[in-house]
Amino acid sequence: MSTRSVLGVIGVCVIWGLGFALMKVGLRYLPPFLYVGLRFAVSAACLFPLMQAMGVEWRVPPQARWRMAAIAGMLFLQQGAIFWGLTYTTAGRVGVILNTQPIITAVLAHWFIPGDRLTWGKVTGLLLAALGVFLIFRESFVGTNGAMRFGDLLALGAAVSWGAQNIVTKRTAGEVRPAAITAWSVVVSSTLLLTTSLLFEHRPLPLRPLDLPFVGATAYIIFVATVFGFVVWNYLLKGNNPSRVTSFCFITPVASVFFGWLVLDEAITRDIVLATALVGLGIFVANYPGPQSQG
Repeated sequence: MSTRSVLGVIGVCVIWGLGFALMKVGLRYLPPFLYVGLRFAVSAACLFPLMQAMGVEWRVPPQARWRMAAIAGMLFLQQGAIFWGLTYTTAGRVGVILNTQPIITAVLAHWFIPGDRLTWGKVTGLLLAALGVFLIFRESFVGTNGAMRFGDLLALGAAVSWGAQNIVTKRTAGEVRPAAITAWSVVVSSTLLLTTSLLFEHRPLPLRPLDLPFVGATAYIIFVATVFGFVVWNYLLKGNNPSRVTSFCFITPVASVFFGWLVLDEAITRDIVLATALVGLGIFVANYPGPQSQG
């Protein structure tokens, strides 16, 4: 990977790490499916004019449409599970569990991406990350906090969905521009999310009066974490092996725990620290640059 790509991955990982804490701020005002649905609807409204101004081709070739539908469906599952999970568990815990997705990506890439093979390093990384996730779940299963346990399970489901989405995105990026992948996936997923909200989220809205913290958190999530973050991420996946891109994602769980403490005053327990270290080490070991994974 070039220096520019490395800096891009690091920047996106820090951006997403802060995003978990700010998502939880926004969820104080709106229920999860409505909040993330509005996030993606506004993001799509920004992306299409931007693509037109930049002369980016937005049409999807017929042979790629089923893959685009799969990407949008997995984004719906991923984001719905993240925001729903955040209403039950902490931002730091979601950040650590969700960012096992690079390990999932590395394993799936062995089967679906030519030249991105499963190695002993990836297996070792998977085991380290699994141990980290075990420590996270030990807190919620040993204790009596069933709500936290449910939120943790939703985050794990989101991680699996994201890993699969990375693979399909890599196989689609050669036929569809990364900005178009982002735009179409948020259009479809926002429609599904808003429909889910309309069917199941029946309560007085907003949950509390909208104020400056809501506006600031929502603006960051939409314009920085979504519009900027996902477009850059898809460009990085297009130009590099998915496992190499995700090798730096150990930064995100660390950032999510730190910003959860800084912004939300979330407790940093011994198990959270150990789990973060194990997941981060697992990501690094699984994707340690070697001659078999140049990209």
